[in-house]
Amino acid sequence: MNTYQQLNINLREELEVARRQLKYDQKGGIAALDQIYRQGIVPEPTLNGRYWGEFLTANFNPVLDSWLDIITKMWLPWEGKTFDANTNTGDNIFTNDGLLLGRVIWPFYNGYVADNRGRTLAFKFQTSRDHCLLEPDIEVLRLNFNLPDNPQFLIRDLVDQLVQIDEDFYLGKAVLKHPDGGHFCAAYFTLRSGLVSH
Repeated sequence: MNTYQQLNINLREELEVARRQLKYDQKGGIAALDQIYRQGIVPEPTLNGRYWGEFLTANFNPVLDSWLDIITKMWLPWEGKTFDANTNTGDNIFTNDGLLLGRVIWPFYNGYVADNRGRTLAFKFQTSRDHCLLEPDIEVLRLNFNLPDNPQFLIRDLVDQLVQIDEDFYLGKAVLKHPDGGHFCAAYFTLRSGLVSH
């Protein structure tokens, strides 16, 4: 019996329910995502290779979140992440149609790396196993963006935190620093293996 069978719960099914709930009850959907997140485990083995990403919802305030959700459904250049387990590093994967906007927001960032047709790597991170910034009783895979080559605005204040909820399937929280010095969850996303080069 594997770890997920021992949990005796299908977190993927619960995630689908929460995803549908977000459409008509964002507050309830986010609460459901938090419950699923708390039942996840530290990814084991650690991630290695390329992973599809899916943006689930923003979590700033109801008005801004509604607009962000509309925009991301129409256009989202973020496509996923790539991990190197040997060096405990990784990058975000973007479609090339997002480069112009990126150069406008971060005009001095020059860390873009051509990946393959239609994709670019950017915003490198370091991975480590650590306690969740928001829920210290939970262990997570932490993705730290506070690296010298990353832009100061937004990116270096970002910490992604992943838990595994099924085989090769991960739920993440994008955590930002709050102006008062604390942290808050700015967005929820998923990763799954299978993103291929072409």
